[in-house]
Amino acid sequence: MLSLSKRAPLLRYSVRTMSSGYAADDVLFSNNNMARMISLNRVSKLNSLNNLMVTKIIPRMVEYSKLDVCNAVILTSESPKALCAGGDVVACAQLVLDGDALTPSEFFQNEYNLNYLISTYSKPYVSLMDGITMGGGVGLSVHAPFRVATEKTKLAMPEMDIGFFPDVGTTFFLPRLDDHLGYYYALTGEVISGLDTYMAGFATHYVPSDRIDSLVNRLSNLRAPTLNGVSDPSLIVKNQKLYFLQVNDIIDEFADSKLPSEYKFHLSNEQIALINQAFSRKTLAEALEVFKNSGTEFGQKTYDRISSKSPTCTTLAFELMKKGSKNTIREQFELEMITATNIMHGKLEENDFVKGVKHKLIDKIKEPALPQWAPFDASRVTKLMTQSISTAKLQDPLLSKFFGVDFKFYPFNMGLPSNKDVADYITGSDGSNRSYLPTPSEVSKHFLSKTNKKLGVEAKVERILANHGEASKYDNKYVTWVE
Repeated sequence: MLSLSKRAPLLRYSVRTMSSGYAADDVLFSNNNMARMISLNRVSKLNSLNNLMVTKIIPRMVEYSKLDVCNAVILTSESPKALCAGGDVVACAQLVLDGDALTPSEFFQNEYNLNYLISTYSKPYVSLMDGITMGGGVGLSVHAPFRVATEKTKLAMPEMDIGFFPDVGTTFFLPRLDDHLGYYYALTGEVISGLDTYMAGFATHYVPSDRIDSLVNRLSNLRAPTLNGVSDPSLIVKNQKLYFLQVNDIIDEFADSKLPSEYKFHLSNEQIALINQAFSRKTLAEALEVFKNSGTEFGQKTYDRISSKSPTCTTLAFELMKKGSKNTIREQFELEMITATNIMHGKLEENDFVKGVKHKLIDKIKEPALPQWAPFDASRVTKLMTQSISTAKLQDPLLSKFFGVDFKFYPFNMGLPSNKDVADYITGSDGSNRSYLPTPSEVSKHFLSKTNKKLGVEAKVERILANHGEASKYDNKYVTWVE
């Protein structure tokens, strides 16, 4: 197996409990031929993550990274309803209410370390999002090179509803979705399902649920290339990339060949354009004004949805995503960790996380009643993102080194073509040095060929061109790129 995996250190993690719902079998580990299976098994809680689960998974993944007999890690679930419904925020809020802010802070540190480990993992890591995948479940999935959605997938980042922010590294992932859609999903908490999770970019593949077992069997029998003592780093990286591409092609084999004829993405091109226009603004206040003054039902609805959330947390989320669009992934995980810790240690009267969780999940007060959010204070947003005495109580360093990897852009893109991919092709910035403009049909054919006729490529390219393609001034047959 690739020797990069032998560099990962095994570290110790705090296992202070957050919940009385302890179970020895809340995470199951098993061997399936050459694959190692991690199956979440806290079924009664829809696999909501707690500290004990996280601290079981980290050392196993470090161990698997070193094994020559392990060629892939596959995350799955024993629940027929969910991969993971999120982190155990009720336990966190209850501890804060009881005067213990350190234990939930340690949970977030351990959880973000796991997310960072996944994002830099040296072997193929496949997340099977076959069911509810929200919050912490999104963190277990979106940093992976292989993220498989099914018709049962229901995905969301609902943290705005409980006075928190989109965490688990999603403030790095979400700004990298096309047309600022990540800002929209984060700030509204919108739930998307099935094919929409794939077409939006949360999933890299879409496989019908009844084919998942066959897919797992196929992946478990795959053998990685053996380098037989080769020490040249460039050859190691080259072979690693080739192997990841092989895994990608195998997963695509289990997908349908075409989208259903009746399928339409849940957002129209006009709505996407408005989202992109709004969240291109420098501040959340400016973005909200764009929605409010759009003169559309969708714009007004989006304005109302975001305005009903905690003003501190929506502004915090917006600012974190702005920073996440420029930071490295390690920098952003550390920034999220500092922010989450400061929230846990905040004064109860201004702690919208405790207010939100208590209102929605402990007292279970239904809408339209809202929590009494703390008055907005712009200076507090800045303080929440700044290291403090509270963050000094966390284990040092905030993030373990693991494989020593850091990046600003995910090293593997196994999903559908992005805006940047299409822009680079149209402008000739893709390394082809092409000096002529393509037709829309040529753009589509190029990416169909490049992705081996991947499901949904034509629809995604058509959507991109509808928002950014413009007929050439010299001949309407050709297309130019417009931001």
